[in-house]
Amino acid sequence: MNDDIISNLQAGFSAHQAGDLDRAAGLYRNVLAHVPDNPDALHLLGVVILQQGDPAGAIESIERSLAADSENPQALDHLATALQELGRFEEAATALEKALEMVPEFAEAWFNLGNARESFGEFSGAIEAYQKAISLEPEFVEAHANLGSAYVEDRRFEDALLALEQALTLEPGLAPAWLSKGNALRNLGRTEEAIAAYGEVLSRDSENSMLHCLIADCHHDLGQDADALSHFESAHSLDPSDENALIGIAFCQIRDNDLANAETTLEKAIAAAPGNRRALAYKSVLLNLAGRSGEVAAFADYELDVAVLDLPAPEGMDSLASFNRVLADALKADSTLMIDPGNKTTRGGLQSGELTATTDPTILSFHQGLTALLDQFLPALEPRPGHPQFDTIPSDYRIESWSTILNAEGHQLSHIHPTAWLSGVYYVQLPPEVSENDPDHKGWIEFGGSGYDLPEHDGPVRLVPPAEGRLVLFPSYFLHRTVPFQSATQRISIAFDLIPIDPANETD
Repeated sequence: MNDDIISNLQAGFSAHQAGDLDRAAGLYRNVLAHVPDNPDALHLLGVVILQQGDPAGAIESIERSLAADSENPQALDHLATALQELGRFEEAATALEKALEMVPEFAEAWFNLGNARESFGEFSGAIEAYQKAISLEPEFVEAHANLGSAYVEDRRFEDALLALEQALTLEPGLAPAWLSKGNALRNLGRTEEAIAAYGEVLSRDSENSMLHCLIADCHHDLGQDADALSHFESAHSLDPSDENALIGIAFCQIRDNDLANAETTLEKAIAAAPGNRRALAYKSVLLNLAGRSGEVAAFADYELDVAVLDLPAPEGMDSLASFNRVLADALKADSTLMIDPGNKTTRGGLQSGELTATTDPTILSFHQGLTALLDQFLPALEPRPGHPQFDTIPSDYRIESWSTILNAEGHQLSHIHPTAWLSGVYYVQLPPEVSENDPDHKGWIEFGGSGYDLPEHDGPVRLVPPAEGRLVLFPSYFLHRTVPFQSATQRISIAFDLIPIDPANETD
């Protein structure tokens, strides 16, 4: 490398460090005009292009750098950052894993790997990566904060609080850590403490509409409707385009029996976000309360759109019954099980963390069978133009799942799955008292009732009897609950969500 090339690289790097991105880019391009495959110039130009807001251009430049010098962990780290900005999280994780094979003590790459894994739902892998970053740099405050966030996603709320306390000890004003702490506390049922944590963030960002919605939800949990409405209205005034604020206002209006205004508010929310799960669920309740049950089936047809299927026995198993017995044992041994987790709908039982990250072979086998069944089910669905659920059918998806183990008198409160497109439940073990011939429907799943402390209605519902090996699928905005039962035998099931993958974020 001659002196002019070195001089231009050094001058470019100095300008880059000083924040003069245009001059830095010009100097790096001067190098490339003479040496088109110079890996340093290509890499650093890619970083400048990324900082200028063009991740696709950055990827092109950094990939050319790596083609010339594949053993550059910093270039792989920067490539991963650009990939993440385009939503290509799994590719980013692959790049970071290559970087860490070269330099295992690269704390920043471990941190970025945690971010990438968390983004595509691999929470246990994200936790492992953040822990590794912290082991290398114990005062890496962002790693402590993100570890806490990943624990919240993985429903390990007590672990989350420990990680977040460490982050806040290092940096008491770190807003993301206070936000995650509020989420953990609310999930633990420590609602007043959650309001205080969210308040710490609001004191630093007073015009954040999302925070007002979170605080409003907490006030609703406490039965403080006036305070909830006040915060939802504050959120709406700060951001009139935020459909969550509108949905919150409509929720309060329904609880106050102000159905006409609630309908107007919900229609605004649905116009802003046509497929919003909560808005559609609340609309079904509102119409039933208004005596207009006949209008519900246009978007929530419980007879047509609740599918009941049987899961085939996995290869190598004598029968589905024998598989379910092994699966029940695996689920009962899961270390993430929590008794009546706060802010969840399980009552009189236990609920696990995320199951898709497990290494248990029986649970893995279940997910393989579930995926095979869904891969047959989805292409058979006919699109329905204009329908909030079936206007388009996802071509690609990922699964999130968790187990529920209900004891005597256990049940699940009426709820929806607000982040999914399709949801379902698989029945692993049932008490003998749960029978399809039971006129009281004990232990059955009910669709179409009310929920979330909204007024009860007398509109039509559908009740589906469970059976071991049976799988029930339904649009995620269908309100559903488990009818309470009494038995000495546990009722064990796996609930799951189908999350569409945006084709715009996929590459060939």
